[in-house]
Amino acid sequence: MKNVYAQDTALQTFDTPEFKINYPSTWEIAPKNSTFPYYGSNTAVVFKPTGETSPLNITYLSISPLRVGISIDNTTLTVSRDSLDKIVAEEIAFLQDPASFYGDLNVEILKNNATTVDGLPAKELTYFIHDLGTFDMETIVIHENKQYQLHFTTPKSKISETLPVVQQIIKSFMFNA
Repeated sequence: MKNVYAQDTALQTFDTPEFKINYPSTWEIAPKNSTFPYYGSNTAVVFKPTGETSPLNITYLSISPLRVGISIDNTTLTVSRDSLDKIVAEEIAFLQDPASFYGDLNVEILKNNATTVDGLPAKELTYFIHDLGTFDMETIVIHENKQYQLHFTTPKSKISETLPVVQQIIKSFMFNA
């Protein structure tokens, strides 16, 4: 049986007017239906290892372009786009907020690193959701007033198999135009 987590030389490309990304032939685009509930209203695509079907114990990478928030500086009364640092700080606050969905799930922030996506400054936030048994990594980049969120999740037991593959997929992400 073929290892669906192995890095595969045969690549496929998912191409939209906004971006394109390569993924190994051992992965597939998840269907947009109720048995795979990882599509939000802003989700462009979700990738998963071929053949994985259990929504409770699954590995996936979703890509969601979102509008960048706007903040008002109360001192200068100027309007500015939210920065990567502010977006990540708000995400961390949400993950650790006792009133949020994640509040009771024992979230442990592991790293908040600077990185790049298609040559642009980006942030990579990694964390465990202990009560779900998952490792999550969010890679966030801003391009043309949109925040692109690449969200990877996998069971803790599959990190060593899946993380290198997902890192290669993310490295292939390129903006069109």
